[in-house]
Amino acid sequence: MKLIISIVLFVSTFFNAFDVTDDVVAAIKSGKSSELVKFFDEKLSVKILNQEDLLSKSQAEANLKFFYEKHAVKNFVVSHSNILNANVQFITGTLETSAGKYRVSVLIRRNLISQFRIENENE
Repeated sequence: MKLIISIVLFVSTFFNAFDVTDDVVAAIKSGKSSELVKFFDEKLSVKILNQEDLLSKSQAEANLKFFYEKHAVKNFVVSHSNILNANVQFITGTLETSAGKYRVSVLIRRNLISQFRIENENE
């Protein structure tokens, strides 16, 4: 019986990871910081272009909102998505905006974004 419960919990955690990844990708594509902030941890490492810092959830949202105001999102294409284990996922992709293309990388731990990076595509 314990084995069955363990398997069910493992499988549900595994499928839950896919849902979070899909939701994070959809939030990035939306170009709305209010959608993406739902997945932010209370503190997270954020790099947007040349500014990198450990920020609170609200500070990270403000920085992302400022970026989105200057760079209207046209599309986001995932180039790599990996579930390292039940608690850690990684997404990389290309964000196409009105101001150019950017490389985005997202580290998700326990279904919350702990690292979010937007970098020039040629860096």
